[in-house]
Amino acid sequence: MIIISSLNEKFENQAAIYWANLSRFTSLLIILNLSLFFISKLVITHGYYYTYYSLFCLGIVELGLLIPSGLLNRLWYYCIFIIFEAIAIYFFIFSAWYWVITSKAG
Repeated sequence: MIIISSLNEKFENQAAIYWANLSRFTSLLIILNLSLFFISKLVITHGYYYTYYSLFCLGIVELGLLIPSGLLNRLWYYCIFIIFEAIAIYFFIFSAWYWVITSKAG
């Protein structure tokens, strides 16, 4: 229990930095998703949907960042959005992998 309270205190002291970095990284992933897969028309021509899933998860993270809440200093609230960010990264990596495989085959 002491470890959890210590983690919470440390997070509360640095919460603004963590949220700012999450916001920047999420914006970067959204730009990469749009530029890599929509401008290259991979999603439109091949009907590949992992990019949509990634953008949906990133949208949830951005929504959590934009809606002001009294929970921003809570570690568990931050961890929820980190999990969504990890899911979005998973879909982004497999979208990029699919893009590389289809560009070699075609």
